[in-house]
Amino acid sequence: MTPLRRLGFAFWLALALLFGQQAAALHDLGHAVNQIEHKGSVPPGSTCDQCFACAQLAGAATTTPPVLPLVAGHDAAPSAVVSTPACAAPRFAYLSRGPPALL
Repeated sequence: MTPLRRLGFAFWLALALLFGQQAAALHDLGHAVNQIEHKGSVPPGSTCDQCFACAQLAGAATTTPPVLPLVAGHDAAPSAVVSTPACAAPRFAYLSRGPPALL
């Protein structure tokens, strides 16, 4: 896939998500207007098939970041620190210069 095609595909997905969220918000607003018109006679828990279909789009982006639980851990330094001297001599695995002479 060419980079321009990837960019177009990503842009298309972003627009599809944007328009899907707007459709879900407008649908929820329609239910709110319907409940105000009937002065609360419609139970607030009643949903339609379109509400079920738009449920994933309506909750895709939140206004608040998720809260991570605090873990009761200790912030102690490690008990043993292993350090090597900076001027350690290099170690060579072998000092071969060519194939064996007996071959």
